[in-house]
Amino acid sequence: MKITNLIDLRSIELNSTVSTKEEALNKLIDLMDKSGKLNDRNVYATGVYAREGQGSTGIGEGIAIPHCKS
Repeated sequence: MKITNLIDLRSIELNSTVSTKEEALNKLIDLMDKSGKLNDRNVYATGVYAREGQGSTGIGEGIAIPHCKS
């Protein structure tokens, strides 16, 4: 699957305000869920947290691309 198949305007939020890494991950999981691209939100959330545990998916400038294989 190509990342372009997953990108959806409903899964992008500009100028979001969060205080913690957990808040940020939960916000991004919610946005992906709203896009309708997930088969199972809980499986995705578990995978995102596991992947993030291996190393940050932050790319700088307040931008992150949390992801996982599930």
